[in-house]
Amino acid sequence: MNKIQRIHFFEVSLYAIVLITALCVPFFSGIFTNAGIKAVLTDWVRLSPFVAVFLINNYLLVPKLLFKEKYPIYFLTCILMVIAVVYLSDLLFDLTRSVRAPFDHMHDSGPPPDKMFPPAGRPPRHDGFGPNKPLHHGFNFGLAIVSFLLIGFNTGIKSFVRWNEERVRQAERERHYLYTELAFLKHQISPHFLMNTLNNIHALIDIDTEEAKDAVIKLSRLMRYLLYEADIQKVSLKKEVEFIESYIELMRLRYDENTLTVETEYPADTEAITVPSFLFLSFIENAFKYGVDLHVHSLIQIRFVRENDRLVFTVRNNKSGIVFDMGEASGIGLENVRKRLDLIYKNDYILEIRSSDDAYEIYLKIPV
Repeated sequence: MNKIQRIHFFEVSLYAIVLITALCVPFFSGIFTNAGIKAVLTDWVRLSPFVAVFLINNYLLVPKLLFKEKYPIYFLTCILMVIAVVYLSDLLFDLTRSVRAPFDHMHDSGPPPDKMFPPAGRPPRHDGFGPNKPLHHGFNFGLAIVSFLLIGFNTGIKSFVRWNEERVRQAERERHYLYTELAFLKHQISPHFLMNTLNNIHALIDIDTEEAKDAVIKLSRLMRYLLYEADIQKVSLKKEVEFIESYIELMRLRYDENTLTVETEYPADTEAITVPSFLFLSFIENAFKYGVDLHVHSLIQIRFVRENDRLVFTVRNNKSGIVFDMGEASGIGLENVRKRLDLIYKNDYILEIRSSDDAYEIYLKIPV
């Protein structure tokens, strides 16, 4: 049973409890003991207009009018329905009074309950069906208040149920958005990166066969992670670090030691920390894209530091001749990264782009 089904089960169960309680009132009040099953059935007949009000409001007025924001028509219809119910209820009371008369007379100073047929010469007391004048006159405000309370109760429950349904559906939409984005992130690594890596491996085959084999293994690990871990919402930091290390090693193939230095730092308990998969790749890929200058020695620093229940991720690269633009970085861009962080952590994270005279730094702090 999913969440929406549980919400509907709660709604139906609540209605069933209220209805069963109302049907049991004649038994609890002593009507059945004093007047028998006919009096109970009579009370149930008198209850039928209120059941009709509930059903009409529940299945027609609320979904067709109120939830579609037709408020004037809804309230006018409710008022007319309450007026009709009041007069119908009075009519049913008159028509069924002969059945309830024995019990009603227990609380009445009139003729005794067994005098259904009065002696000759005395005018008959009309308590049942017939053309006699109704016993009730005017508008019964008590029944009107009960009807409005019933409508208000039903409308409140329907609104509560609808609000919860929307909340569950919104959560499902957000979850689907996350999975869709993760599927997109499978293809996050640029095709140019794969092409350059394969070209570098091809060149290494003639120069250093063992290093070429090692590069193929790293590329295989990276592709396996892209294929199989992207469907998982959160992974251990250890797996993410292994993926990042494979990516860095493959990027090193494009530069010699005099061109680029990459420094990394990771916490000791990476196995115990869980993080969203592929959350850091965009920033690291961006550092390689904008932070390497072939004419000067470049430095990229990648650090993961645990601070109590928080994980701080920073990636720092020196400025190159290429204009730094996070809005165009790594395919999905800064705004989409922020959206993903908003979906996962709401406002419980910090993401900053810091700039100094000679370097850019991405600072991200998330709960773990």
